[in-house]
Amino acid sequence: MTRKLTLIKGFAAVGAAGLLLSGCGGDELPGSSGNGDSDSDSSGSGSYSVMAEWDGCPALGDIQAIHDYMGVTDWGSNGLTSSDIPSGMDGEAFNCGAVLAELAVFHQDNEATADRDIPGTANIDVGVAPWDSDSEATENFQTRVEQLKTALETGGTEYSDVQEGEFEGDWDETYYYAGRSADGFLMDAIARKGDIVIYVFIDYSNDPAVVAGEDPVYPFTDQEFTDWVLNEYLPPTYADLLAKKENGL
Repeated sequence: MTRKLTLIKGFAAVGAAGLLLSGCGGDELPGSSGNGDSDSDSSGSGSYSVMAEWDGCPALGDIQAIHDYMGVTDWGSNGLTSSDIPSGMDGEAFNCGAVLAELAVFHQDNEATADRDIPGTANIDVGVAPWDSDSEATENFQTRVEQLKTALETGGTEYSDVQEGEFEGDWDETYYYAGRSADGFLMDAIARKGDIVIYVFIDYSNDPAVVAGEDPVYPFTDQEFTDWVLNEYLPPTYADLLAKKENGL
């Protein structure tokens, strides 16, 4: 099965992820270079060979940890969206995510008009691109990072309080970008370990209570959310993928 190289129209459509190009070029078989060489692990079972038919949401635990941490109250009109390789919008990855998932609700009292409940919203896309060699994954990681940077530079959205660069952890390569816009907060992170590339693209709207001049209803700050994704979500998610690779999905 060849990898289908496609334009990533990510779930986080209003964020930079929506502009990313997938792939590092060519339609070669995973685990193979143009001359037939491969540097897959010594067991001969690279990640793509095992994960090629995995469905995103079952593989990623229905992103329950994100649901719990962000306080998601509804996954949105389309619910969770799950895809395998290469049927999703990222032809190289299996994904799980949601568009306009609803977060904490602010109840606005208004004497002049009817009271109303105003939820915060989030676009969420978690994806895993498995390969059958470290070299393929390295090239794919680097391509994704460059495309993310380009998308951020040309997307037309201005961000403040930007954090950008590598992040710590037991990874081979990492990159993240976090920043606040007029409409909310963006958090994009990509990491590689061995022959697996994993990414999280999330943007969420401004806290509706803060917009109304009240105390926040979101159970986290921007900094707390960034730290949680990098340090508490990505590492155990990767570890869980390895366990499923070993024991079966």
